[in-house]
Amino acid sequence: MIALLISPDYASHYLPLSAIGQELQERGTHVVVATGAALQARVVADGFEHRLLPLGPGSNAGLIRPDDQAPVEAEQLAAFFEATRCGPIATLRHQADHRLHDLLWQPATVTKRLAEILAEFDPDIVVSDQLAYGASLALRALEQPYASLLPGHPTALPATGELFGHPPYIPATLSVNAAERAQHRRLCADVSRRFAAEFRLALHDLNPHAVSPPDPFAAASPWLTLLNYPEQLAEHRPPLANARYIGSCVRTEPVDLLLEAQIDALPRPRVYVSLGSFMSARADVLGRIAASFRNENVSVVLVSGVADPESLGQPGARQLVRPYVPQVRVLPSCDLVVCHGGNNTVTEALQAGIPLLICPFASDQFAGAEDVRRGGVGDAFDANLADPDEIARRADALLHGPSAARAAALGHALRATPGAVLAADLLSTTRRRGNARRPTPTPVESPRTRQAVPGRS
Repeated sequence: MIALLISPDYASHYLPLSAIGQELQERGTHVVVATGAALQARVVADGFEHRLLPLGPGSNAGLIRPDDQAPVEAEQLAAFFEATRCGPIATLRHQADHRLHDLLWQPATVTKRLAEILAEFDPDIVVSDQLAYGASLALRALEQPYASLLPGHPTALPATGELFGHPPYIPATLSVNAAERAQHRRLCADVSRRFAAEFRLALHDLNPHAVSPPDPFAAASPWLTLLNYPEQLAEHRPPLANARYIGSCVRTEPVDLLLEAQIDALPRPRVYVSLGSFMSARADVLGRIAASFRNENVSVVLVSGVADPESLGQPGARQLVRPYVPQVRVLPSCDLVVCHGGNNTVTEALQAGIPLLICPFASDQFAGAEDVRRGGVGDAFDANLADPDEIARRADALLHGPSAARAAALGHALRATPGAVLAADLLSTTRRRGNARRPTPTPVESPRTRQAVPGRS
């Protein structure tokens, strides 16, 4: 059996998809990954076959630095980071303004290349990143049934009444102007209308017989959509057609015995700090987080990412600073995670049974932070406004309050049914019910989707 996995050229998108690929491979499936050039080495190291499929001009193989990007991409990155300094709405507005230029790149070229890959392998299973809209456009044009994986928060697949890019909820601990928030919603509605029109025209040019969804942002796979998120934190969310929550898709990472010995030597409690491969560019925030624990009776494992470690201040006696660590391996040795709310870090921390303290910057990080707070497994603070004393106070409450036990219980449940295993089971079941190479897929049903209106997300 052959599985084709389609990912944008960004490590954060590829990692949960690679966990599913690892599980499929263990079951005897030949796994092919279609993505950009930046991820080729990672794909090959994972034991998969790589095929070049650029889905946009940007890339991130692990640490994203403006200097590594093309001039236009570097300029946009710099503008984004500047927007994050102005707060949540300014950042979301910046993202909305640039969305039309980022999401549907060279549709004819993408479709032609994907058709070549499909013809080469004739895959039994096709799984595409839900947020790779150029790939989903091409798959619809080619009338190729596929499953999708949403690597981010469930709100990135808008339910009825929601808009892509406009978080339906934001933690109250963040400074947000109500009037600006309403204005941002109107902007997102306009972007959604314009993107739908662009998507419809491009699809018609590629295949006049293909039916375009009313809102491509809210259009999941009609066969099966996998939500890389714990259902326990999404009970308040509306149901999504043909969608299944699979918990956390956690990849296997190599052992670093020296690093693990260094961490084990640190007294507990231990706090893991990371702003990911992208937001670590906000060295000012990382520096404040580091300062909040410098005089506290806790140990810290701090991932500096693209930030200059020297810009973060002198490490305390119980602080270990590294530019990169194998996060999945390190998390179980820690007691609290302080992060930006990226979905990979959130789901990996929860699977490890660790509470989270989140400073969201952009996109769906706000909704994820509020889910964690509402679910009693974490808290949130304003990245631009919180001082070290506030961060330390919130961290202490999580370390010594009920959130630790709640997170541990959730982690136990998530580890009992690993997301990649559940995903592979679902892909296998739906394939048997409706062969992936037929033009008419068989939708999947679950208790959360049976009452949903068919075709709506």
